[in-house]
Amino acid sequence: MRASRADHVPLSTERLSPTPAPTRRGGGSLAVGFITLLVVGTDLFVVSPLLPAISRHFHVSPGAAGNAVTVFSIVYVLGAPAFGSLADRIGRRKVLAAGLVGFAVANVLTGLAPSFAVLLLARVLAGLTAAAVSPSVYALVGAAAPAHRRGVWMSTAVAGFLISLTTGAPSGTALAAVWGWRAVFVILALPAAALAVVNLAVWPDTPKPGASAATAPVPIGLLTRARAVAVTGLWAFAVYALYTYLGTGLRADAKFSTGLVALALIVFGVGAVVGSFGGGRLADRFGARRVATASLALVGVTMLLLDLVVRAPVPLLMAALFLLALCAYPCLPAYQAQLVSSFPQHVGSLLAWNSSCMYLGTALGSAAGSALLSTAGFRAIPLAGAAVALLGAFFCAFWAISQRSE
Repeated sequence: MRASRADHVPLSTERLSPTPAPTRRGGGSLAVGFITLLVVGTDLFVVSPLLPAISRHFHVSPGAAGNAVTVFSIVYVLGAPAFGSLADRIGRRKVLAAGLVGFAVANVLTGLAPSFAVLLLARVLAGLTAAAVSPSVYALVGAAAPAHRRGVWMSTAVAGFLISLTTGAPSGTALAAVWGWRAVFVILALPAAALAVVNLAVWPDTPKPGASAATAPVPIGLLTRARAVAVTGLWAFAVYALYTYLGTGLRADAKFSTGLVALALIVFGVGAVVGSFGGGRLADRFGARRVATASLALVGVTMLLLDLVVRAPVPLLMAALFLLALCAYPCLPAYQAQLVSSFPQHVGSLLAWNSSCMYLGTALGSAAGSALLSTAGFRAIPLAGAAVALLGAFFCAFWAISQRSE
């Protein structure tokens, strides 16, 4: 099967890309990007299991302690587009390094916070600096990747973030049990600070897009941006409406023990990592838009399947969870590769918008999942997720990115 013309950048457009592909340093820079996203993702996912300890230490309710996660997400959603535009103007490498320094400071401040108010301010700073780091890494990886391996490069970067999904919570819990919750954040600050220096060394200094008339980028309208990133928002809504309450549903409907719930989440995480890596290779072979569209369509189908087997024997339900994650996670790296190909002169800002839309979709999906759980029960969540995923597949195939953009 051959990729459609819409999945590739015309040669004339590729020449306008503001970031030249690296030569000998390519593999090393990709590895650094992977590790950077692993550290940032670990910081995000390590907070939830530490909330009970934070709540007890500062004598606040668990709900109030949860605001540490909320403020991080809000400032990330608001800050990423601004940092993406700044990175396109002054250079992604500079924004990335500055973001990592700020991220290290934010984690030290979190670990040493004398009061809960200071801790919240520290998490605001962490979310703001993470908004400078993650989109910059994606943009640098996407722009530096060889055209015929862009999907693989993007999937490798995304895998760094996804692996933190399964390693962040248990590693943070283990460290907190030995040294306390404060030590977790201080320890995370150390690789973040080191990575600021390493990232400066491995990435090329990107020329400013407006350096000459020949390379001056054509502005992108707000509607075009919104259409381009809405696919990721719909994907995140569908996937995380379910994932947020998966443990709750498995306990209530499937009657899973705590151990089986933990195993199910690991199975899902493994499927996500395998799907992400596979999605990159498929995108390079068959075209990024096709893979993203197929992934969303299969999410819809497998969510319907999951709804049918919630009370089935444990092996069948585990297999359904693995299949769902395997089908879901090719979408993100494939679609990011499509954005890089379609908007080569606006990689930083578009991928920043894309990251914001992913967080927004996750937040809205979690809210919708909560409402469905309390009114209709857990089994209504995969049905709603399937509908949103199928809508996303249609949107991705026919309307998200116009032919003119490509």
